[in-house]
Amino acid sequence: MRAPLTLATVLFTLAVVSEARPKKAAAKEKCKSGPVDLVFIIDSSRSVRPHEFETMRKFMIDIIHEMDIGAAATRVGVVQYSSQVQNVFSLKTHTRLPGMVKAINEIIPLAQGTMTGLAIRYAMNVAFSAEEGARPDVPHVAVIVTDGRPQDRVAEVAAAARESGIEIYAVGVARADMTSLRAMASPPFEDHVFLVESFDLIHQFGLQFQDKLCGMDLCLDSDHGCEQICESSPGSYHCLCMPGYTLNEDDKTCTPIDLCAEGKHDCEQICNPTPGEFTCSCNPGYTLNKDEKTCTMIDLCAEGKHDCEQICNPTPGEFTCACDKGFTLNEDDKTCTMIDLCAEGKHDCEQICNPTPGEFTCACNKGFTLNEDDKTCTMIDLCAEGKHDCEQICNPTPGEFTCACNKGFTLNEDDKTCTMIDLCAEGKHDCEQICYPTPGEFTCACNFGFTLNEDDKTCTMIDLCAEGKHDCEQICNPTPGEFTCACDKGFTLNEDDKTCTMIDLCAEGKHDCEQICNPTPGEFTCACNKGFTLNEDDKTCTMIDLCAEGKHDCEQICYPTPGEFTCACDFGFTLNEDEKTCTMIDLCAEGKHDCEQICNPTPGEFTCACNKGFTLNEDDKTCTMIDLCAEGKHDCEQICNPTPGEFTCACNKGFTLNEDETTCTMIDLCAEGKHDCEQICNPTPGEFTCACNKGYNLNKDEKTCTMINYCSFGNHSCQHECVSVLNGYFCRCNEGYTLQEDGKTCIPDNLCNTVEHGCEFQCVSTPGSYFCICPEGQLLQDDGKTCGTCRSAIIDLVLLIDGSKSVRPQNFELVKKFVNQVVDSLDVSVRGTRIGLVQYSSRVRTEFPLNMYQTADEIKTAVMNVQYMEKGTMTGLALKHMVENSFSEAEGARDASRIPRVGLVFTDGRSQDDITEWAKKAKDAGITMYAVGVGKAVEDELREIASDPVDKHFFYSADFTAINQIAENLKLNVCAEESQGEIEVKDPCACESLVEFQQATMAALDQLNQKLSTMTARLEDLENQLLTRK
Repeated sequence: MRAPLTLATVLFTLAVVSEARPKKAAAKEKCKSGPVDLVFIIDSSRSVRPHEFETMRKFMIDIIHEMDIGAAATRVGVVQYSSQVQNVFSLKTHTRLPGMVKAINEIIPLAQGTMTGLAIRYAMNVAFSAEEGARPDVPHVAVIVTDGRPQDRVAEVAAAARESGIEIYAVGVARADMTSLRAMASPPFEDHVFLVESFDLIHQFGLQFQDKLCGMDLCLDSDHGCEQICESSPGSYHCLCMPGYTLNEDDKTCTPIDLCAEGKHDCEQICNPTPGEFTCSCNPGYTLNKDEKTCTMIDLCAEGKHDCEQICNPTPGEFTCACDKGFTLNEDDKTCTMIDLCAEGKHDCEQICNPTPGEFTCACNKGFTLNEDDKTCTMIDLCAEGKHDCEQICNPTPGEFTCACNKGFTLNEDDKTCTMIDLCAEGKHDCEQICYPTPGEFTCACNFGFTLNEDDKTCTMIDLCAEGKHDCEQICNPTPGEFTCACDKGFTLNEDDKTCTMIDLCAEGKHDCEQICNPTPGEFTCACNKGFTLNEDDKTCTMIDLCAEGKHDCEQICYPTPGEFTCACDFGFTLNEDEKTCTMIDLCAEGKHDCEQICNPTPGEFTCACNKGFTLNEDDKTCTMIDLCAEGKHDCEQICNPTPGEFTCACNKGFTLNEDETTCTMIDLCAEGKHDCEQICNPTPGEFTCACNKGYNLNKDEKTCTMINYCSFGNHSCQHECVSVLNGYFCRCNEGYTLQEDGKTCIPDNLCNTVEHGCEFQCVSTPGSYFCICPEGQLLQDDGKTCGTCRSAIIDLVLLIDGSKSVRPQNFELVKKFVNQVVDSLDVSVRGTRIGLVQYSSRVRTEFPLNMYQTADEIKTAVMNVQYMEKGTMTGLALKHMVENSFSEAEGARDASRIPRVGLVFTDGRSQDDITEWAKKAKDAGITMYAVGVGKAVEDELREIASDPVDKHFFYSADFTAINQIAENLKLNVCAEESQGEIEVKDPCACESLVEFQQATMAALDQLNQKLSTMTARLEDLENQLLTRK
């Protein structure tokens, strides 16, 4: 089924053809049609897209280019409409073609609704008025072009316009409503209604419209000079080119279309042009893939055709060598040498450097272990780890240890245990009385009643008196560990032998003290009041100045009073609540400063400073951070984040910081299995992209893969079916066929050799089936196997053959052979079967009528001389022509009551007009209709054309190569039509035929005698009436 084309597609195609016509005004003859007033009524509703409207301009310009424009010749007006009507220009506006073309090119579409009825009323009342330039004595013609259903009523206003003398042509495109088109157009509808679905049809509309004005086919009647194809237009012609060619500026010769130069190809590298086509090839170092479009680089590395020691980097058809990371390429450009950073001194190992390609690892000497920084070493301390058996002291060495003893001990011969040194036993001491040994030392002790002296060696008697371990009031006289009491001078021992009573001279008034008398036993001493001190005479007193003596706890200033003092503070200090100490007045703490970071207070003043990592600015107040990152004083591999006077390292997105907190490692989501790729995961920092294995394409979700359908690039010359598999394809044949050795072509299985076919004469194999045929002169019977004679059929047969563009010239030749096969099955003669042939496309042409040829050979020769029309598919128009003309007496049709009439329609596609009316009229007229379809023919249309029973009058084949089989089957059915008339044709020489003929003759004579008797009686009656009148 042919997909309907949009208005844009159809009109643009027509415009292209119009551009291919001769452009030299002097060489182009206008159509001399006589005066006509022509108004285009153009739909510019919103459904007409801008590019579609552009093609509509070209359509109008193409039409008027063929007209003889002038005030006394053809006048043209243009009206556009949507929800409103706009007069672009009237019939009187332009009398010259350039002005019309300019005005048409300046039209701005209205882009609203579709008020077609309103536009027709405007044309009738205004556009075709005398005021707008319409002439009363010339034809008034309106051409309506619309792509949709009208939003108002059109039937009444269109009828009024037609009654006013306007001839209306209605051209509908794609979505247009056929009922509305018929309501608008003038009769007959076949000449005035066009439902545009292809370029051929709208171009044919232009041709038929202009044929009414001109009617001359210059392609046939003149020396056109076209190099390839000549196509007539009213009063002119234009040259066309074969597919793959384009018309040159001389409008006659053709140049191959170079799709490569125009960029209309999908070759990946090199495009080699052929007329209208191309083939692809590849640059040196590449090979063409099976899709015959893309190229794959010749990878000598992948093929192992290289001598690189480590890495092979392919280039088209060549290669270069490289080395793995940590290696450098030698001068031979093939081999590699390891980069030894240890030998080059490019390392920071504390002890041992072990080289690896382009890198290094650090190690430590025996007895040392590598630290976490992988650079420095720490001694293995077996002592600290408790991995020793020393009794007392363990002295570590790298990876080993030695034992020692604490002071006072000596190491035994086992080098592990210790023995105490006993100086007492060895007599190596200087104790006066008793010696107690300790490890390597000793302590001395004393006998009862003695105590050890501070020299820890000698002894002193224990003096209980001196130790206060007695109850003597005054004097204790010691003995070893004991004592006796006595009294001091001035005292007397009481009877308890312990206490004493003082002799008090102060109380007795026996003293000369100035202020205070303090008695002592038998004596006295003078003292002073508080705040005074006793003078050297031990009698008089002087005030005590604690400030002068420094006997005060004032932090800063001391003011003396007798025996006392008061404190005060220096400038910038304030006295605390203890009235002794001072607190500095701290402007920093009180916030009475303008330092940005640190305020260092001095008494009543301050100085500014900065935090660690900052430096004080010249204003001595503000600070600037010391940015080691900006100064380049860091060893970060990727990102340096500054902190005051320091820095921390970080990594870019998709990287993670290593343990050395300096370098970075890429986060490989592929290696970590953190991806959802179906086949191949390609890591990028912290992310990934998916890819597919060879023979697969990545889907739109960019994760899953679909196997490449190599058959989608073409069928790879497979005769039947291309089946895609991984990394390739294979050809497969339809059921009933076998694949040949070339892997592409198919031949039908010969079922005649494998089944019991039962054919009486011959079995003919077809793909997956078979059929029987009969010898020449016989036809296959209803059982499909046996044969019978049928050469005496007398019919009037008219064949309607499709000559549209889709048939193609080579297939049209097969159609003509099909027609001749049908002719061979019939008894053609003057009194026998008569055959007429009609070809149709966008128009209908009688190739020869029923009465032109009397023999099969003449008909077959005429058929082979038929010229291919190559245009549209107007099957309904062809059926109308057959009913009204082909089966007329003028063209040789005989009495239908005696001779059966048979019509055979052959088509390869959907009709571009309505077939229903004339298919029915043909069958109602007694014509037995056969419908034969090939390729894209529509089954519903074929069945509508065919007579009942449809299954015996309808045939279809997928391609033209099988129509000879249809012709064989058709012989039987056409021959069977001999029994559909009122007489049965039999062998006239047979006995029963002679008897039948005699009986029929006698019956006919009896009927004639009866009629003669009746006429005689009537004559006698008339004669009697005449005599009576006389």
